[in-house]
Amino acid sequence: MDLPSVAMLEILSRLSIKSIFRCKTVCKLWYRLLTSDPLFVNMYHTRLSNFPSILLLINGSVQLLVELKADDSHPLHRAIVLSPEFHLPPLEHMSLIGSCNGFICLLNNYYTKNHSVYINNPLLGEYFKVKLPEWERNVCHVAYGFCFRKAFGQYKILRLVIRKFRWDLPKVAELEVYTVGVDKKWRNVGEVPCPDHLRESFDNVNVNGVVHWLENCTSIYSFNIGTEEVKPLPTPPGLKTASWYLTLAELGNCLCLSDNSHSQYVDIWRMKEYGVAESWTKYCILKDSIQLDIRNDRFDLGKW
Repeated sequence: MDLPSVAMLEILSRLSIKSIFRCKTVCKLWYRLLTSDPLFVNMYHTRLSNFPSILLLINGSVQLLVELKADDSHPLHRAIVLSPEFHLPPLEHMSLIGSCNGFICLLNNYYTKNHSVYINNPLLGEYFKVKLPEWERNVCHVAYGFCFRKAFGQYKILRLVIRKFRWDLPKVAELEVYTVGVDKKWRNVGEVPCPDHLRESFDNVNVNGVVHWLENCTSIYSFNIGTEEVKPLPTPPGLKTASWYLTLAELGNCLCLSDNSHSQYVDIWRMKEYGVAESWTKYCILKDSIQLDIRNDRFDLGKW
């Protein structure tokens, strides 16, 4: 306790997530440092890559946080159970919209017009509810995305609004943006192509300050977080797989696409040079090398 607070923060910010949860209960001083001191948050986020983590969903709800370490062959043994009492908003059936920079965006009661969106820091157990626009009669579907603009420290929530059409499925959606802590209301930034599969969240994969989603096997679209412009990106050459088997992801700050349409292997496409069609490189993973009970699942790459 005689150490300067800066020295204590230097030590605490190097701990694993599970140890930080425990330290919050040691004394009031440590609790205050871990939950209220902005220096700790800055230090921890700087070192976040030292403890890459994944969020696990059970029956569609966020349940576990797993830290990944190179020397640990059984990371699930150290899984942290995320509970409404300590880490999440006090609600049931919270589905995941996205995660970035240590924060997660959650959706509650999606299949009702009165659904709600929360921004949550499970490390501190803090959250707040995002004010949504009033539901309009001609809206038939909404989907959400979550992203972070590193240069300005801004978090943005994206909202795709799909309106009813009399005869045909809509080809476009309206894109609305809400900058956390800046905007007082949602801003409409124009029309964009609809994601191929209409779910509560779209493939909001963040690479180089740009969010990406898959329209179909021949179209990837990008949303620049800074300029708020939407542009198309080239897909892997010769790709004909049905989009249901495809998943966009980020790996090593590169845009990746997994193809799980084959019975014996999974193709991982990686865009080594961003925006360059010729840089797509394919890696093949034999399914015999994948754990049996998840061998036929859709594969997602990335970290919290």
